[in-house]
Amino acid sequence: MLDTGFERLPGDVGHAATWPFPVQYAVMRGADAAAAARGDTEGMLAALVAGARELVATGVDAIATSCGFLAPLQSRLAASCAVPVATSSLLQIPMVQQLLPAGRRVGILAATRAGLTGELFRAIGVPPDLPVEALDESSTLLRDHRENRLRVDGPAHRQEVAAAARRLLQRHPDVGAIVCECANFPRHSRALREATGLPIFDAVTLVHWLHASVSPACYD
Repeated sequence: MLDTGFERLPGDVGHAATWPFPVQYAVMRGADAAAAARGDTEGMLAALVAGARELVATGVDAIATSCGFLAPLQSRLAASCAVPVATSSLLQIPMVQQLLPAGRRVGILAATRAGLTGELFRAIGVPPDLPVEALDESSTLLRDHRENRLRVDGPAHRQEVAAAARRLLQRHPDVGAIVCECANFPRHSRALREATGLPIFDAVTLVHWLHASVSPACYD
């Protein structure tokens, strides 16, 4: 988890009720969300590696982060750990693109555009010209998070995220599925599905997939 203080609601990766399986949280002190949103992630690598190794020592089977903008660190963070590591929901993009019919592309819904750097796109192996839409910089969600508000306006967040998804489709009608960058967006994925009619992939779909690999269902 990045070092934040805002309220986490169910559906957010930082709320334990989001998960139907046990999770172990670790906050990386000094790992600044604002820096990640600017695409400035390099300085976080050492802290994330140390934190990941501490989690491995507690017995976790897999690790995920709480920010999609950490994708540039994927290969090095994964290489440093003894368990699978997933830094970003955007890692799903290549697979999702393979699922879509001809003429359809993956669209990215992000908290802000600044963190979607060329380095990030190279790290996840996708072209930098994918359709992207982000929240307005004056949005309630970004304000609540930047100010680390202890009570956030969940209904306003939902409206803002859904509005961004509608803008994405208006500007890019060839979008056939949406991958949400922000790990706070999964709380609103059902609203996104209802607003767009498209498949929605996010940090929760990524972690469920990862968890299924280390804790397969028993059918006996």
